[in-house]
Amino acid sequence: MKSIVQNVSSRSGEPFTADIKSQINRAANASLFIFAVSAVALPVCLVNVSQEFGFSLTQAGSLGFISAIEQFAILIFSGFIAARFGKIRVLKTSLLILALGLLLFTQISTYVMAIAIIMIIGTGSAFLEALLTPLVEDLYPDDDGSKQNKLHAFWPIGVLVSTLTAGELLSRGVSWRWIFAGIAMGTIVVYLFYPGNKKTQLPKTKVDFSQFKDIIKQPKFFMMGQALFFAGGAEGAITFWLASYIQLNMGGLPRAGGIGIAVFALGVFLGRLIASQLAKRFKLKQMIQWSTFLGIISSFSFFLVSQILTLYFSVFLSGLMIACLWPSIQTYTVRILPLDPTFIMVLLSCFGIMGFSSATLLMGIIGDASGLRISFMIVPTYLTFLLLIMFLESKVRFKPK
Repeated sequence: MKSIVQNVSSRSGEPFTADIKSQINRAANASLFIFAVSAVALPVCLVNVSQEFGFSLTQAGSLGFISAIEQFAILIFSGFIAARFGKIRVLKTSLLILALGLLLFTQISTYVMAIAIIMIIGTGSAFLEALLTPLVEDLYPDDDGSKQNKLHAFWPIGVLVSTLTAGELLSRGVSWRWIFAGIAMGTIVVYLFYPGNKKTQLPKTKVDFSQFKDIIKQPKFFMMGQALFFAGGAEGAITFWLASYIQLNMGGLPRAGGIGIAVFALGVFLGRLIASQLAKRFKLKQMIQWSTFLGIISSFSFFLVSQILTLYFSVFLSGLMIACLWPSIQTYTVRILPLDPTFIMVLLSCFGIMGFSSATLLMGIIGDASGLRISFMIVPTYLTFLLLIMFLESKVRFKPK
């Protein structure tokens, strides 16, 4: 199968040594970790930022939505850019852009300024989102799903660290601006994890546009894209709004809101570790279906609780149940479509990002109109659509050239 992007190799075209390969893998894991840390910093600090500048719930939700729209556009072209400059070089540059955006965000004073700088952060985040999964796919082309689930386990670890730390610092009176500055410094440290350019500079390759055309002509691809749309939306809804719900509706401190997202992230982390092992014994499609079904049940329990501790248990179960959806849907799609895996994963991520953005904005709008509690109906609703897609997916056939 021809790839649009040069697989992981040295300048001379020979495969990387085992040590360099391991170093790149560790750097990828660290990159997803810091990506997660930066991504959930705003949700944890959202109430503080909104109260300082007088943002409504809809305006707060639009910060995530606008960033995601921008990331969607970047994701479409990220495969071409990676083909021109190499995945690793683009990833390293994206970390520097992310660090710059985080530092600039500490200086915002208006909603418009916040939007502009969020777009800089979104630029760095988009390339991380687009290229980390394909990079690991290049490193381990015969992966059964376990490597991808392990990579994506660093997302909830980052969420866990970020939410607990930020929530505690906010509760102790530390400004949210210092939190963003600290994450920017951490991003620069992750940049240093990658090998030097002399070891990782990839030969320039031509982009195979026919691969792009072949993928978007496949009805099965669009069906799986919709699956990731709803999976990303369900996970993003909880991640973005849970801390605000705990603070605004349940009277919790920022610490309590941070713990809530951390508990959810812990469930996702454990779920992905379990999924990496189950993937060796069960079919990916069955895992996706059962995880979605159990996720629907656990997310409905959210509406039956009135105490923060009980809510923690509910969101932990939700995280555990839906943990494998994003990486497993990507891996499953690559397995059923004999086309370029990098392009497939990048384009799938576009759907996932749009799902995330739609959920955050809709919940803000519903929250302003009917309250945040009602807005969390987005989660079981999205998961129900996902389950329906996974049952209908087999009826759509791959169309060979």
